[in-house]
Amino acid sequence: MAIEFMLVMSMLIVVFLLMVQYALKVHAERVAQAAADQALAAATAYDGSPTAGQAAGRAYLDGSGHTLLNPRISVTRTTTIASATVTGDVTAFIPLLPVSVSVHVQGPVEKFVATP
Repeated sequence: MAIEFMLVMSMLIVVFLLMVQYALKVHAERVAQAAADQALAAATAYDGSPTAGQAAGRAYLDGSGHTLLNPRISVTRTTTIASATVTGDVTAFIPLLPVSVSVHVQGPVEKFVATP
């Protein structure tokens, strides 16, 4: 009876840790999405630049706590399209199960059009 109880309890603990790990991953994806959106908004602005996009994304991540471990922000901008990618690692509750997130967004660059 005691062995069956220990087996069931250990499985319940593993399932609980998997649920916590999944919740942390979902939260980290949302934070990465918001940081990428902030970076994209700064990069696609009329006077924006990739450097401004990276700074905006970094500022958002700095203000959101330490949800993403080793965050990396990559912003590119051409004459028509800007894109931002935010990647990072998630705190691991289960050993030997590395979890990382990556979010990529892109959008058109604002441009001035004179009215006739």
